[in-house]
Amino acid sequence: MRTRPTLVTGATGFLGRLLVRRLVDEGRRVRVLERTASTAFDGLPVERSRGDVTEPAGLLRAMAGIEVVHHLAGVVTYEHAHTARLMAVNVAGTRHVLEAARRAGVQRLVHVSSTAAVGMTSDPARPLDETSPFPDRARQNPYALSKRLGEEAALAAADGLDVVVACPGIALGGGDVNRVSTFMVEQYLRGALRVTVAGGINYVDARDIVEALCAVEERGTRGRRYIVGTPDGNRSHRDFLRLVGEVSGAPRRTVHLPAGPLVPALRVLGRTPVPLPVTADEMANARWYWYVRPDRAIHELDLRPRPLEEAVEATVRWYRDRGLRPR
Repeated sequence: MRTRPTLVTGATGFLGRLLVRRLVDEGRRVRVLERTASTAFDGLPVERSRGDVTEPAGLLRAMAGIEVVHHLAGVVTYEHAHTARLMAVNVAGTRHVLEAARRAGVQRLVHVSSTAAVGMTSDPARPLDETSPFPDRARQNPYALSKRLGEEAALAAADGLDVVVACPGIALGGGDVNRVSTFMVEQYLRGALRVTVAGGINYVDARDIVEALCAVEERGTRGRRYIVGTPDGNRSHRDFLRLVGEVSGAPRRTVHLPAGPLVPALRVLGRTPVPLPVTADEMANARWYWYVRPDRAIHELDLRPRPLEEAVEATVRWYRDRGLRPR
């Protein structure tokens, strides 16, 4: 069996760690790009290459002898104060990865984008798909804009490089070491999240995302985007927290408020030492419905994502195993 030498950027993140283990189990020769030394892969037969997506020279060294690249590295934040960093990593960094892959003769590159790059809607009954125009209001969101621009760079490179794009929803499950994707579950279990607003997100089990990335690599069409989500994953914030309460056995009353007045209030509170479960920029982002249709990936790649309840169960179990109990 061919080992298909594979480089994974963003390997120490939530999805990256799961993907590396999946590829190792498959018998791949795997190399990981690390900005700093990490213990994440101790005991695994992986090669380590020190580098950063913002540094082209290190990328070219990391891709020597590589056939496949899974580009997961990126910054996730909704804060306008971090716009420069988002653009440097998610956009310029992606361009560096693409150029290094072209120069190294990489045979296929899987660019991992986000459903944020698809956009949002004000109508929960009309989720977006891969063909939907990117909403103008999404360009006001620095994270969504950076992921969209990075994705556009990847698709533009498809003329000279075999590139395919995956756009996952919000990942749930065990292993979110940086507590980025699963922060709503964590905050709910801590008892810190008691307010909901209109709006919602598409959630998907991290294990299904990893399977989808492998399927996109193997069967995805060059220059094509694939939304990776769960058919029952479009959930309002109120409905999602209700599900977390049911699964965790700790249902609690939440207060539903209009987002409009909360945003300026959070900006004021953000200048004080008071700890907040969400920031003003996160609240401004949360008021929309980031709903998508994963039909293309399910039908073309024959994916069978788990029901959302299983993803929530895995997330709650992971936090409980680390000592977090609902309050």
